[in-house]
Amino acid sequence: MNKFFSIMIVSLIFCITFMTGCSKSVSTKLPNNIKELKFENVKSARIELATVGASTTKNFTFDFNNSDQTKTLKDIISQLNSAKVQGYAEEKVTNKGSSPTLLILELKDGSVIQVKSTVGGKVTKLSDGSTETSQFDIPNEVTISTNSNIKPFRILSPEIRKLSDSGYKDIFNDSNETSQFDTPNEITINPDSN
Repeated sequence: MNKFFSIMIVSLIFCITFMTGCSKSVSTKLPNNIKELKFENVKSARIELATVGASTTKNFTFDFNNSDQTKTLKDIISQLNSAKVQGYAEEKVTNKGSSPTLLILELKDGSVIQVKSTVGGKVTKLSDGSTETSQFDIPNEVTISTNSNIKPFRILSPEIRKLSDSGYKDIFNDSNETSQFDTPNEITINPDSN
């Protein structure tokens, strides 16, 4: 009887170990390149505003000599450093011809980090057998992707999400072009304008 219980316990431990090892768990830890990111390591930072269809992408570059833009970027980095991972990003969700607003950080080591608002997708099977994918916002979350082999992941950050959803308007509206977000032409921020 003792031998039977020993075999059962070993079998139970094996099953638990096997099931735990095979589960698709998401690491709740930030990757080191995000957790240890510092402003001093950022070579450049820019915003690519959301586009619809074939419209031209508008880019706005952070001016590191502008104290307001620098403070905002440092705040974003601080929020990235302390964010909580929510899970992996759904890579199947597309914007059907449009692109989201991106914050693109190019680091001195050649790494690139992109931050955008998180969207989810729901697949619905139609009566004719085809499927339709609908997209929905995931409130208070942003998606982080890098040019490394780290799978894109979602973090909880209401502050960054608010900036992304607004197109970062409050950061760049101090320039001479107060209507820059409403004009069809690309606007270049002159770092010497302050």
